[in-house]
Amino acid sequence: MSAVKRIVTIGSGGTISAVADARRRAGGGLGAADIVQAAGEPLPGIELSAVDVRRIPGRAMAPADMQAIASTIAAEVAAGCDGVVVTHGTDTVEETAYALALMLDVPVPIVLSAAMRLPGDVGHDGGANVRAALVAARDERVAALGPVLAIQDELHLARWVTKAHTSRVAAFASPETGPVGVFAEDRLQLSATHGPDDHLGLPAGDLGATRVELIWVAAGMDGLLLDAAAERADGIVVAGSGGGHVPPPVAEAIERAIARGVPVVIASRCAAGPTLERTYGGPGGELHLRELGAHFAGRIPALKARLRLQVALALGRGAQEVFPA
Repeated sequence: MSAVKRIVTIGSGGTISAVADARRRAGGGLGAADIVQAAGEPLPGIELSAVDVRRIPGRAMAPADMQAIASTIAAEVAAGCDGVVVTHGTDTVEETAYALALMLDVPVPIVLSAAMRLPGDVGHDGGANVRAALVAARDERVAALGPVLAIQDELHLARWVTKAHTSRVAAFASPETGPVGVFAEDRLQLSATHGPDDHLGLPAGDLGATRVELIWVAAGMDGLLLDAAAERADGIVVAGSGGGHVPPPVAEAIERAIARGVPVVIASRCAAGPTLERTYGGPGGELHLRELGAHFAGRIPALKARLRLQVALALGRGAQEVFPA
């Protein structure tokens, strides 16, 4: 690699790019080149370029958009860049980060960043977060972590990070592991050397054409939602209670879905911890669901299990292959 690191900033929209009017409606939005300007004095040893893939709020981000970001990153890496920063909306940045981990295996850092406050707000956090992302993107060690999120002076792995609060600036956490790095004085202090190997591949076709539904379990649910999903879905992820449990009527609907040939993956709705394997039997327990042919997500959170199944199916790979637990 050259002494000067070539960092590409990819814009996708979100609060970090928003320009709000007096009625708090998002305006046209800032591009990636504009956002970088808020990061302060240029960091030594890097050469910046910018490209915009999307200019949409985080709530509008879909798997097809994530695929477009992944394809852009792959092209920039092939063209010789040394690191990538992706600016994004906070609502879905944890999902895009994990989608990139699934679709990309590249030898350079991929760092996402975002902001909780609009650029015109007092205490806007976007500039500091992007600066941290640039610090991480020039650090060769970060490539081994896979895609990461740089925010609130912390670095988080794609698999574990989640938006844990709706509005405060310190909105992100990794309940399973905590952050793997912290920033101070334009330097990154890492506490990990490698991230999880989540890579599956970049689908050639439209990822959005593969439909995977996520159904959250609540006390007293019946099988209505799951039966409806099985009519059209290519796969279903169920966020079960505790270690991966569902009410007995939902278990009956899971059995019907599997009989139709729809793969069903059981995750947990809990913030941390694995799905269980051999503790609870009876209707809706994990032993029963395994007997029915359901697959289990292990430690992968429900939101990310959905993306993992979606990418796998789009690649022609089965649930058993990517959820072997």
